[in-house]
Amino acid sequence: MKCQFRFLILIALTLMLNACGFHLRNSISLPAGVEPIYIEGASNKLYVALRNSLSASGIVLSEDSESANHILSITKQVQDKRSSALGEGARIIEYLLIETISFELQNKAGNIVFGPSTISERNAMENDANKVVSSQQEEQILRKEMQQNLANKILRQLQTYQPAMQHDGEQLKTQNN
Repeated sequence: MKCQFRFLILIALTLMLNACGFHLRNSISLPAGVEPIYIEGASNKLYVALRNSLSASGIVLSEDSESANHILSITKQVQDKRSSALGEGARIIEYLLIETISFELQNKAGNIVFGPSTISERNAMENDANKVVSSQQEEQILRKEMQQNLANKILRQLQTYQPAMQHDGEQLKTQNN
């Protein structure tokens, strides 16, 4: 009896979460017909971050561009490192790490249907001249986190994509004008 009551409460809580629109963090859904997606032009680290985020959201990926309905094309990827604070003797005590990515979404015909868009991620990193190796490792860790953040930003932007619908030979947008 007690077990059945707990089970009913669990079902009720699950239904309430569904009804309020709850979904897991970083989980996205794309409109019907967009999948499978092929990713091209991304560095290895960004590709892995995008692939993992898309797969975690249940989005089908394609191994080649021919079998994909859409292509997520990374058209530009720039890493930058600038000094942002100086200490005694004009020594750099802090760096600003910058990752910038430009991307677009293309349909099967090669037409750009979303973008081009440019997004950036910035992160400050302290510089200790006595710890060169650990600073390099810290930079690698920060850049990996920045790549993941960029992948999540791309996915959030793709979630806003509304494909055009075909009707009597005309292109009609699904959004209100």
